Amino acid sequence: MLNVFSIGNGKDYELTRENFIQKTHKQFPFYQDAKKYENPYFAICPACNNPIQIINLFGAQYREETTGKTNMHGRHFLRDIKGLPKYNQLNYDGCPLHKPTAFKIAKIRENKLVNEEIKKLIEDNRRKLASDIRDITGILLKNERIYQMIDDYIVAKDYCYTHTNKYNIPYSILYTRKAIKLFGQRIGSTELGEKIHLAIKENSENFDVKERRIIKKVDEFVLPYLLVSNHRINGSKQYMTICIEENSEHNDTRCIFREEIEMKQYIYLLKKDTE
Repeated sequence: MLNVFSIGNGKDYELTRENFIQKTHKQFPFYQDAKKYENPYFAICPACNNPIQIINLFGAQYREETTGKTNMHGRHFLRDIKGLPKYNQLNYDGCPLHKPTAFKIAKIRENKLVNEEIKKLIEDNRRKLASDIRDITGILLKNERIYQMIDDYIVAKDYCYTHTNKYNIPYSILYTRKAIKLFGQRIGSTELGEKIHLAIKENSENFDVKERRIIKKVDEFVLPYLLVSNHRINGSKQYMTICIEENSEHNDTRCIFREEIEMKQYIYLLKKDTE
C-alpha cells in the first residue's frame, strides 16, 4: 500500500484527501470516467512512474479483506490509464514500494547515484527525520540523541544497504542502530505512546512514568531500552516490531512492551527542491 503519490511533476506528496484534491485539481487524468471505473481516482507511483489507483478517497468504497479497514491508500494499477504514463512491467517489478527488500543487512547497493541521493536526503532532513523517528517510536527522543544516531548511520554508510530507499530512511536508521536508552525520556501522546505509557506502569519492575517522563522506582543501576527489529513483509504491507526492555542489576533482560507496527512511506526533499 502506498501513502505517497506523484502527478508527474517530479515531486512526491503525502497521500491525504486534501493533498490529492489540491494537487490534481479534481481534473483528468487523475479523475477518470466513473462509468468506466468503479473507483475512478488515479495518480502516479513516485518510485516507478506507473499508474496507481487511490482507494477510499471518498467514503468506504473498498474494504481490506484481511483487516476490514477502509483507510485511504494507493495501489499499483497494472494496466494503462488514459492520460497517465504507460504501464511498465519492468519498472513495476523493480519498484521498492511494490517489492521491498527485507531488512537483513546482507547486500550493499552498488548504484552510487542512488546511494548519494539517499545520503544527501538524510543530511538535508535531519530535523524532519528526528520528528519522524519520534512518530515511529512513540518516544519524544531528544534531538541530540537522534542526531547522533543519524551521524553514526552516515559514517557506517548503512544507507547503502539494498533494503534502504528514500521512503523508508527512518526505519533503516532505527533498524541498524543499537538499542536506545530511554531513562529520562518523555513519552508521546500518540496511540503508540499511550500503550507504552500503560505498559511501563503495569509491567515494569524498575521504572515508572511521571509527567510522561520515564523515571526509576528502584535504587539499583538499571536501564530501559527501545529496539526496533523483525522486519516482515506481508504482500503489499510491511511491519516492524518495537520492543522496550529493562535490565536488572544482574544483567537479566525482560521485555515489558512489544508491538508490531505497520510501516508507511516518508517523504524527504533535497534543499534545492525547497528553495
